[in-house]
Amino acid sequence: MPHPAATFALLCCLLGVLPQPRAETPACHQPFAHPEAGAERLRAIARDCDDPVLARLYHHRAAHREALGEIALLARLQRAHGNADRLRLHQGRIHAALLEGFAARAWRGGRAETLDALARGYARAIDRLERTIAGQDLAYGGR
Repeated sequence: MPHPAATFALLCCLLGVLPQPRAETPACHQPFAHPEAGAERLRAIARDCDDPVLARLYHHRAAHREALGEIALLARLQRAHGNADRLRLHQGRIHAALLEGFAARAWRGGRAETLDALARGYARAIDRLERTIAGQDLAYGGR
């Protein structure tokens, strides 16, 4: 008499109900292919990536986009009262564009540590933006 687990596995194969291996999204193999993706899409890509470095990179990209959105909202709300939020917004966008541009070139050049360095760059940028949102950027000297 066959083992019950073997019988179950055979039955599942015949019925086609065995769980299929999860396939990574193509974005997990092309880290610079989605420059305009929104935060939700970036988080979905992060969930699908098996490589922890890429998952962290996509997660940081999503958080950075959300932080820039909050800065943009603050700038609109305080438009009448001269503030530095619009400047911070532009600085954040320029910083991300520079990070992405240099990292894409280094990654194509075969530098394996590039994606991890890019994720760390996003983490620092997010920290600065969050301090601005919390009103703490002046206390830290704008660093």
